[in-house]
Amino acid sequence: MTERESHRCWGSRPARVVLAVLSAAVSFGCTPSPPVSVAESDPTLLVHDVRRGGDDAQIDGYLRHLADADCFVLEPDATTGPDGMRNVAVWPPGTKVWRDGGQVAGVDVPGREPIAIGSRLVGSGGYANPSTSDLDLPDVSPDCLTGGGEFAMLHTIISVTP
Repeated sequence: MTERESHRCWGSRPARVVLAVLSAAVSFGCTPSPPVSVAESDPTLLVHDVRRGGDDAQIDGYLRHLADADCFVLEPDATTGPDGMRNVAVWPPGTKVWRDGGQVAGVDVPGREPIAIGSRLVGSGGYANPSTSDLDLPDVSPDCLTGGGEFAMLHTIISVTP
């Protein structure tokens, strides 16, 4: 096939380039990112796509790291036992595990001081029930979700009390 015949079949070179770019955009741009993903895997730290959520729910709890269950959780009070409510903490994008002397000390949320294990935090965001949500939520240990706990997706942190 000559170049002239090729142009008749496929159009001009600029048109082919535009079609290739559009095809790539459709292939890569239409795949939604998961709403909850793993930011770090040792220990596991979950983050969410903040653009997808609202700030309707108040989130209030004490930050814990359950090393054996490999999760960060929020418990409603400082004395919650194993049968009490425990929510899996899901952080804003860019959050990292905060370590002190090689030990997990808390989380480092962009734009604020690190939040230490044991601190009480109050914020806003939303909850996702792993049994009823249509979101693609990661599997977590049953120890991370107790007493009717859910995935607590923090969007805004209002206060932190050590």
